[in-house]
Amino acid sequence: MGTSAAAGQCYNASAMATTNEIFEELPIFPLATVLFPGAILPLHIFEDRYKEMMRFAKENGNMFGLTYRSDAAVARETPPAVGDIGCVARIQAVMPLEEGRMNVISIGLIRFKIAELRQVTPFVLARVEAFSDDLEADEDLPEIFDSILERCKKFLLAAQALDESTTAIDEDLPEDPEAFSLLISSALPIDNEAKQSLLEMTSTRSRLTRLKHYVIDALASYSGRIEIQARAKQNGHGKLRDREPDS
Repeated sequence: MGTSAAAGQCYNASAMATTNEIFEELPIFPLATVLFPGAILPLHIFEDRYKEMMRFAKENGNMFGLTYRSDAAVARETPPAVGDIGCVARIQAVMPLEEGRMNVISIGLIRFKIAELRQVTPFVLARVEAFSDDLEADEDLPEIFDSILERCKKFLLAAQALDESTTAIDEDLPEDPEAFSLLISSALPIDNEAKQSLLEMTSTRSRLTRLKHYVIDALASYSGRIEIQARAKQNGHGKLRDREPDS
């Protein structure tokens, strides 16, 4: 992260090359979670169909796609539909386990739309089209971005203090408004339906505007929890000091 890019482009250098690219046969993993570009995705693979899917992915560029399905569950068939929006993931590391199981660490690269289902069993293969946000007139975009930047950094620091987020807060945060808005979206303590809505948006301006309200609410909640933690540490116990009895 951290590579500066013009608005309307993806910040990740390796992902930028895939913007508007067509993936002819991308294995798709339907999960009850939402993946964003730049976010880390740890997975424990134990179902036979997904063991096979991961083998295919490793042999074909270390890429797979994740689509959100609220009803995804073990042994349940929940194939995506044409038109569904997801995120391409790149496998970063694999730890083999007994009986073919594995732990996988991957990272989100770029969003996609499913254009065609090529295969449904034993796992889904789809033709997908990568995309990024629409180019917009940027007269007020820098102002909107600047107005939320510091508040978002405070939000990430608070989330880390409470172990609520694995998103790093350092000098390598994306400078591109689109990339930054997607990364903040991944860290928000909101339900998956709301996150999927943010993922599907193609207006950086609209996403930043919506984020502002989410971040304000999250900061208010986190600040109260951090204060309670700090007070608890002061008395050396895991709870607030009991009130002294009246004389």
